Formats: sequence, C-alpha cells, structure tokens
Amino acid sequence: MKIKRRAVTALIAMAFVGSVFLFALSLLRPPESDSRRFLSFSVEQGESYKSVSLRLKSEGLIRFEPFFYYVGRASGKSASLKAGEYELNTEMSAWEILSVITGSHVKLYRVTLREGINMFQVAQTLEDLGLVDKMQFLESCWDSQFLEELHIPSPTVEGYLFPETYYIPRGSSPRAIIRIFVDMFWNRVPQSYIDEAKTGNLSFHEAVIMASMIEKETGLVGEMAIISSAFYNRIDRRMKLQSDPTAVYDILPLGGRVLRDHLFRKTAFNTYSIEGLPLTPISNPGILAIYAALHPQRTDYLYFVSRRDGSHHFSATFEEHKEAIEKYLK
Repeated sequence: MKIKRRAVTALIAMAFVGSVFLFALSLLRPPESDSRRFLSFSVEQGESYKSVSLRLKSEGLIRFEPFFYYVGRASGKSASLKAGEYELNTEMSAWEILSVITGSHVKLYRVTLREGINMFQVAQTLEDLGLVDKMQFLESCWDSQFLEELHIPSPTVEGYLFPETYYIPRGSSPRAIIRIFVDMFWNRVPQSYIDEAKTGNLSFHEAVIMASMIEKETGLVGEMAIISSAFYNRIDRRMKLQSDPTAVYDILPLGGRVLRDHLFRKTAFNTYSIEGLPLTPISNPGILAIYAALHPQRTDYLYFVSRRDGSHHFSATFEEHKEAIEKYLK
C-alpha cells in the first residue's frame, strides 16, 4: 500500500514539474502576434537590467516580465548586459532576446573616414549617423589631458584619426570612438617611420603635419612625393610654404573654395602668412601621404599649380610658375 502511495505521489510530483516546465516554456515563447515586427531596441550605458526588462515588456517583445527578469538573474546573464543598439523582432523567444542583449549581437554602424578628411568632417559624419553629439566630439578632440593619454604632441587630435572603415556601436562615447581611430593610427604606422623621423629634418609630428598638407593638395599617389619635395625645397630656402588649403582650414572646415582674399588672412595655420608648418595638421592623412612626407622625391621644384584635372604642373622657377598659371588658371 505504501509503495502504491509513493508511486502515486511520484506521478503527481512529475506531473506538477512537467506542468511548471511547460508553463515556463510558454513564458519564454514570444507574444502572440498577427505578423512579425522588427524593432530597434537600445540599451543605454549604465541602464539596469530591471529597466531593460520592463521596457522589453512595454514594447511587446516579452510576455511575462517578472519571469524574464528572474531567468536573467538566475542564469547570471543579467550581469553581462551590454549597452548598444539591437535588432529584435516579435517572433524571438525571451531566451533569444536575453542571449542577444547579453552577447555580442549589438548593431554596428559602418563609418568610413577617407584620406584628407578633417576632424570637423569626422564629427559631422558621426553625428549624421546618430553616434555622437558633434560639439561633444570636438571638445574631446581639444582635450589636452586626453591628447596626452593618446601620445599626441599637438593641441588637437587632427592628423591622427586614421582613414579607414570602422564598425561602431551606438552608445560609444566620443572619447571611445576617438581612441579607436587613434589606436588604428599607431597600429598602421610602421615603427620605422617614427625611427626615421628621429634622424630627419622633421620630427614625426611635423611629418604628420606635412602629410596632412600633401593629402589636401593632391589625390594622386604619384604626385605626393613630388609635392613633398617642393615643400622641403621651400623650407631649405626659407620660403613660405604657401599651401592654399592651410589658408582656409579654420574657416572652411567642411570644405569650400579657396578665394584670393583667404590667402592674406593672418592665422596660425595660413602658410601664406606664417613661416614653416601650420600649428597643427589640417587633415587626417593616409599612410601613403605620411610616407611621402618622410621620403620626398629629389627635385628642384619650388612651385606647383593645378591643371584642373586632378593633376599638377611643377616648376623650378617663378617665371615657369607664372607661365603655368597663365596656361592652366586663366
């Protein structure tokens, strides 16, 4: 008789456990819906797991918030909650959603920095993608303590935001994004370039400044070392560098046409009014422009003028230069 009672009790217990298990499974299933909906769901930096759990319920992505919250805490996954933006849909189970927001499935935004882009354009690009506030990003670009941490010997981060394609999650701070760009710079620039600069006429930072000018002057790789040569020759002869892009860096940061009046402005960047290099780089150069700044071609050129087809005419004398201006610009 006792054996029969124990058997019955065991069956009842198994049935109860099974019912609980089935109930739990039903709670993990997605809410019933006529059609699948895709939603972009963001987890804010520092947001609590409880807050996320409640918002998932309000968005109709989970059926029973207390159970979702309990599963996350009991499994330890709640401690792995990651800030960022996620692509979720109404057919995902609660467990699938939990795995996504505590895993590595954060939505990434493609950000491409092209050679010659300046930090103002970088800030605008990031703001257009909804990744940062432009002014907060630029404030970080001028933060002297932050620049020291990044090993940048300059008043701004300009020149060290390496041109490349990046994938960045929403919720990243301006400093975190800047650090990604600058880390790429130090990873991509060979140590040999830095060592060569120690024995050259320019420091490595000065080479970056020159590279930023070269990058703005030409998009043709074959011309970079020639333009570099012209700049070095002018420095050797104590001539002003007279690079048009430096004249407008501080007033046309997002690009624009250089006018004759711009050339007479007295600024720390305008190489028509100052001796030597600008105060800082005026763009973010690629590796080829940096190489050209460190390895100028041997020429007698002192002048160059645009042919209006993307290329330049180079001259060794001012008389030749005037003839080229008459030919290509008049």
